[in-house]
Amino acid sequence: MSGVAASGRLQSIVGLRLSIVRRAADMLGLHFGTVRASVSPLGRTGTTADFTFHVQAPWRFDRAGRIVTGRSELWTFAGSGAEPDGWSYETGNSLQDVRLTELFGPRIERLGWCPGHQGPLVIAVAVGETGDVAITFDAGLAFRIFVDQADGEAWRFFAPGNDDHLVFPEEAP
Repeated sequence: MSGVAASGRLQSIVGLRLSIVRRAADMLGLHFGTVRASVSPLGRTGTTADFTFHVQAPWRFDRAGRIVTGRSELWTFAGSGAEPDGWSYETGNSLQDVRLTELFGPRIERLGWCPGHQGPLVIAVAVGETGDVAITFDAGLAFRIFVDQADGEAWRFFAPGNDDHLVFPEEAP
């Protein structure tokens, strides 16, 4: 899929707010638009929004020429003192957790960071030929994806409940 074709599909989030930021393991999930209850194929209840971005490639949030946080900070301990033996991002206190909390407010267990109707507003989206994505929000905030692999899913964009997913790179038929 070309960057132009992908960019056209992603324009559907322009004018929507970033309403949920969460992780599943080390995959980042960004949800845009109105938050609503959902039920997974496994019967688990949760929340989703109008559109979802799953990101497995390197990414970052930046503002005013400074990096706010990025994917690699998930594996950096940010608690007080030395990193405890056996520490994992799954136990909390990663630098990414701290900085996402500073950006979006407290993390809610099982839900993630939920700025909801106060989340940043998407004002522009661009996709490069190699799948890099730039989402520009109001207040100078931006989210960027840097695809760094030729094979394997870097990101996926979809409307929950719809099987028409935009995947980069495209899945083999």
